[in-house]
Amino acid sequence: MNKAFPLSLIAIAVSLNTQTLYAEGENRADSSTPAAIEEIIVEGEASSAVETLSIKPTVMNRPDSAAVLKALPGANINSNGPITGIAQYRGLFGDRVAVTMENEAVLGGGPNAMDTPLSYAPPLLLESIELSPGIASVADSQESIGGLIQAKLDRGNFSDTSKATISGDIATRYGSVDEGSNSAAKVVAANNQHKLAILTSFDEGDDAETGDGKTLRNTGYQRARYDLSYGWQNATSETEVSLGKLETSNTGTPALPMDIIDIDTDMANFNGMTQIEGATIRTRMGYRHVYHLMDNFSLRSNSMPMGYRATEATGQQFTWGASIEFPIGNDLITVGIDSAETIHDAVITNPNMPMFRVQNFADAERDIYGFFTEWKGSRGGWELEAGIRYNSVEMNSGEVSASGMMMPMPANQLANAFNTANRDQHFDNIDVVLKASRPLNASTDFNMGLGRKTRAPSYQELYLWLPMQSTGGLADGRTYIGNLDLDSETNHEINLGLDWSAGDVYANGQIFFRKVDDFIQGTPSTNMTANMLSMMMTGKAPLQFNNIDAELYGLDGRYGMVLNDNWRLDGVLSYVRGKDKDGNDNLYRVAPLNNRLTLTWEQDKLSASLESALYASQSKTAAYNDEEKSAGYGLLNLYSQYQLSSDLRINAGIENLLDKDYVDHLTGYNRNGNSDIPVGDRLPGRGRNFFVSAALSF
Repeated sequence: MNKAFPLSLIAIAVSLNTQTLYAEGENRADSSTPAAIEEIIVEGEASSAVETLSIKPTVMNRPDSAAVLKALPGANINSNGPITGIAQYRGLFGDRVAVTMENEAVLGGGPNAMDTPLSYAPPLLLESIELSPGIASVADSQESIGGLIQAKLDRGNFSDTSKATISGDIATRYGSVDEGSNSAAKVVAANNQHKLAILTSFDEGDDAETGDGKTLRNTGYQRARYDLSYGWQNATSETEVSLGKLETSNTGTPALPMDIIDIDTDMANFNGMTQIEGATIRTRMGYRHVYHLMDNFSLRSNSMPMGYRATEATGQQFTWGASIEFPIGNDLITVGIDSAETIHDAVITNPNMPMFRVQNFADAERDIYGFFTEWKGSRGGWELEAGIRYNSVEMNSGEVSASGMMMPMPANQLANAFNTANRDQHFDNIDVVLKASRPLNASTDFNMGLGRKTRAPSYQELYLWLPMQSTGGLADGRTYIGNLDLDSETNHEINLGLDWSAGDVYANGQIFFRKVDDFIQGTPSTNMTANMLSMMMTGKAPLQFNNIDAELYGLDGRYGMVLNDNWRLDGVLSYVRGKDKDGNDNLYRVAPLNNRLTLTWEQDKLSASLESALYASQSKTAAYNDEEKSAGYGLLNLYSQYQLSSDLRINAGIENLLDKDYVDHLTGYNRNGNSDIPVGDRLPGRGRNFFVSAALSF
């Protein structure tokens, strides 16, 4: 495939990240929601269910925007590298959790999720990251079996008059643990009808240190992000066109078999809205093209020239959607259609062996065409929502091949079997969502949700024909093969929640239960040819993607209180349990019970907070892929902010204040032989990090 939409944007920026989280919004679920540090804005009427939890990471202490998810109930991240955080929500992750930007699904170019969706949105370019608690509405995303997270870039606002104004932000940040520097800038020229915005961001860092002084090899990173957009509006309509580019290079992913050498992504988006006689019509289109080069010898040590591997992967995606929203009496009806057409290729070579070439994926297509309708209204004191969606998923693949392998016969047998099989697959999926909420009294709201959500297999799960680790970032060290006989996953879910506030005290949360029929995970392969080949290459038989039955249940929520005019306390609690019902086992890589408690002091222009992050041990691990148990741990983090003027802000703090040596259960296992961490051990967390930042608005 040819690259499209080449972009060239030149900007000079200085930017800063710290852990303080800011938020914007209009409505709150209660009067005691935090106001400055780690603030979460709840969108929705006080008498209805919490609709959206939104965090604005204006400044933070990590280059990976996915890190802010830990401040949201039920959310977490699987980390395979410094900027490769995979979103997790209530025990599900990867393709099961829908992550959108500019209302479009985000295309990952590589087969191992190195360029995760949120890696395309560096923290200082974000307006917000929004989580839809519980079951996502059918109108908001195509496939969201595990939840919905929406990232929005901060492209500024229209002004109030016809006179043009220029505004923007610049900032800079330094962190000691990896000598990381992050910079970004925003320049917006706007009046009340036109808006032109330029965004730039630059991030780089070296290998980080652990709490006991070891070096986390292959955790350096380099990333540049550019974005140019134009918006127009009048009294009834609004449109926005944007062009973007991401360049990531020489970035380690020590939990994966290769590192990022180059990711070059071009993006284009259009969003439009107009109102006609009470109806709202929305349209959107998006295009993305990704070139991705990765290898196992440029950044990490590899003493076996015959074992050098480089993968060139490309991905291309075209998306579009249209909907009309119109009132009928006091009710609101939405009807819409949408589509996402993607194609992936990946070729593996060895620079020391010109004859070695493996067509890992060959024109692997995955096209979704959806239709949905949604109703919202009030009946008998209840706020109600009902929606239904139909998705037609078409998948296909070209023919594959392998040459120059040391064991050519089994590889050729697998390629021939794949090429002669029926690779043209079709899935008909139906989603149904019902939501209801009502006030029980002046201080308490009750909400519930029932849903049937579906997901067709990914292209890796269907078309991975040779035992490989191209598994969408599972990072378990096992080889897998795909399965052309897979069925779609079907999730049946129920949520029950309460939102309560009384004076200076608040609490809200949900309990949930998910029964996932035909859950796709690796089980021992029965393909004797694949087993023989994998045993010769790795000493272990591969796993094959198969359908099982799974259950997940748990609870999560927020709580806190205002202590006095200067002090407040805020907490986030999350628990999930995941079970493999067929194999009497546990699901892989599920976050343990955790709680974050923050004590905040504020006075005039100065604020400070002390955060405690506690994680329980995780002993409910997946035997099917040899997942190790992990010990519990606790961290203390200290953050502060000083507002020198209305335009200048200084932040400073210490992450991992006590320099704790710990292991996050959701990190992967080390694959880098030239490291202080033994190969096969789970990667430990970062040590004490002193950081300082400054941000200027103009």
